[in-house]
Amino acid sequence: MAELSGEELAGACKITSFFLEALEGEINLAYNVLGSKDFEAAAAKVRAAADKIHYNQYEEAMRLVSEAISNVASSGQSAMQTLKSNNLL
Repeated sequence: MAELSGEELAGACKITSFFLEALEGEINLAYNVLGSKDFEAAAAKVRAAADKIHYNQYEEAMRLVSEAISNVASSGQSAMQTLKSNNLL
């Protein structure tokens, strides 16, 4: 987004913010179903990334989204192990 300016930048920020809000909602849904703290941490990082976008701190926002993905992947790995252990996968 650093290459963009004016209306293009404003539009990109708006779309990215909408995407991050939707992503946070999906992560919160997973947290409510599974209760994993990894999902709670991921949602907080996505929320913080949205704030960073608002303040034009794009690299920090990308770092936070990467950390959120790691949190979700970690939780998904344990869920997959549980499914395999119970011969459900």
